[in-house]
Amino acid sequence: MPHALIEHSDLQTLKLTSADLLEAVFCAMQASGLFSDDDIKVRRRTTEGERNGTNGFSVIHIQLRIMPGRTTEQKQALSQGVLDAVLDLPHQAGSTSVEVVDIDKSSYAKRVI
Repeated sequence: MPHALIEHSDLQTLKLTSADLLEAVFCAMQASGLFSDDDIKVRRRTTEGERNGTNGFSVIHIQLRIMPGRTTEQKQALSQGVLDAVLDLPHQAGSTSVEVVDIDKSSYAKRVI
């Protein structure tokens, strides 16, 4: 834990590489000091279809799924840190957003080999 799930428009359209986007999010989560480096998981997927307003702008949306127990201030700092890291990349999406979601610990199951 935590999981960062990145949904985005086509990376070629965004002129970004997968490695750069994954690294920016990972490093921002690492810099937050809230998680052990070995626990951070970052995944991405290109959206297969999207409709964004009337302009058809490109998007990056990042959902950070974390275990409960962090303060509102910690969550705000985390989401802003990840947003800033992505906005520091050389090319941008028309819309970039980040949200923090607490995992329901009572229904979370995990196996590590």
